[in-house]
Amino acid sequence: MRGKTLEQLVAEVQAQIGHTSAETLKTAINNNEPVVILDVRDSELYDTEHLPGAISLPRAAIELAIDELVPDQDTHIVAHCGGNTRGSLSAHTLQIMGYKNASVLTGGFRGWKAAGLPTETEDEADKQ
Repeated sequence: MRGKTLEQLVAEVQAQIGHTSAETLKTAINNNEPVVILDVRDSELYDTEHLPGAISLPRAAIELAIDELVPDQDTHIVAHCGGNTRGSLSAHTLQIMGYKNASVLTGGFRGWKAAGLPTETEDEADKQ
């Protein structure tokens, strides 16, 4: 018997997690609301361009590093990748680990950019 395909797994996970739109996240950032933005793409992609204030935590390292990075499990966390696959799986993993306010950025990084919202490079982030 074959297990679930990636598409089936992601669809199942997306039905169980919260979703945060780019506009909602941008408003939260503008209002200085407490939110942790986790960029779960590979570090090289993060270094090239990322959401303002995002923290790089590649998908493969979530379980290893999240407790130290975000010790308060009530923290609002928005995970994102390029689209929705790794971000959705990451948000689901965070929920399983006890992070009740974990969600995925709808449309991921590409959705953020398509909405014309600002990004930064690693060099720009280092200057702040």
